[in-house]
Amino acid sequence: MKTSEETIPYFDLTGQFAMVREEWFREINRLGRSGNFILGDAINQFETCFADYLGVKHAVSVSSGTDAISLALKALGVGSGDSVIVPDFTFFATAEAISLVGATPIFVDINPIDFNIDVSKIESAIRADTKAILPVHLFGAPANLDPILELASKKSIAVIEDAAQAFSARIGGSCVGSIGHAGCFSFYPTKVLGAFGDGGLVTTNDSQVADQLTLLRNHGLTGPNIHSLIGCTSRLNCVQATLLLIKLNSIDEKIKSRHEITRIYFEQLAGLDLVLPRQQRGTTHAYNIFTVRSRLRDNIAQALKIHNIGHQIYYPMPLHKQPPYHHLGYTDAEFPESMRAADEVISLPFYPEMPRSHVDRICAVIRDVIG
Repeated sequence: MKTSEETIPYFDLTGQFAMVREEWFREINRLGRSGNFILGDAINQFETCFADYLGVKHAVSVSSGTDAISLALKALGVGSGDSVIVPDFTFFATAEAISLVGATPIFVDINPIDFNIDVSKIESAIRADTKAILPVHLFGAPANLDPILELASKKSIAVIEDAAQAFSARIGGSCVGSIGHAGCFSFYPTKVLGAFGDGGLVTTNDSQVADQLTLLRNHGLTGPNIHSLIGCTSRLNCVQATLLLIKLNSIDEKIKSRHEITRIYFEQLAGLDLVLPRQQRGTTHAYNIFTVRSRLRDNIAQALKIHNIGHQIYYPMPLHKQPPYHHLGYTDAEFPESMRAADEVISLPFYPEMPRSHVDRICAVIRDVIG
């Protein structure tokens, strides 16, 4: 039975909206007076500022994070008959984007430290038709890219970073998304840099890849009714671009807030039979999703529900178990860490404007379960 306690949402955008409302509406009004709602200055300005923030040469905005991956694959020559290495434990869209370009995902188990792809298992998974490795920086923790890049160079295949959950994460002094042949970002509202709708972007230091992406997102258009290749409609909405630019200009403050909330979680949950978010040495976590793991996950979830506290399980089903990929013939035994993670992970409420009192209450409930 639920209690009468105030509901704590898993995520709440109302505070963000209140903070940006006046400036965003002013920019929408300016955009409306210009009449330029497709590509144009709003998109160019946002792409330039995004590229500058990440320290990358090119940023090409698209309509979603899924499109970011599929168009990056296409721009790098991946298509029908090819295969792409991808972690088994991640959001469905990572594999879905591979399938959408006609390629086949090859699933690899994860490591138990940060839930990212187990680099020791990649080489044995590479086939003659493998054209790319698609590491995911899951929950905001950077994947171990150095050995992946070294292996990819030796095999002459591309590395495309799925950085959808990892804006602001770093490996050494480099932002994720600026290290591989391309980096893919999502601006889904729950992201570190999120829109109030869908959106995505691809980064690259390769001018030819950037040119291909620019064509692919807009029907391959090179002139009035002249199309040089088969593309699609995948343009970032200009109204969202104005919002993203506003939020980008103050993103460091929001990132600081995320790290402060993380500090409180760590302080209050220390010493429990609970694995807190971890990162590899020399990296900086983005803390996009605050995911913990416990053998008592289901007990924690039930207690949070009773106390009206939102939570999510990311992800309850590894990719090899998803119905569209049953035909690939994988078995659970091939992915022991993915299977264990699916049974043990739970994501707690986490957003920059979350009140300290909410964190205190969440942690008190968890301590009551496993303290």
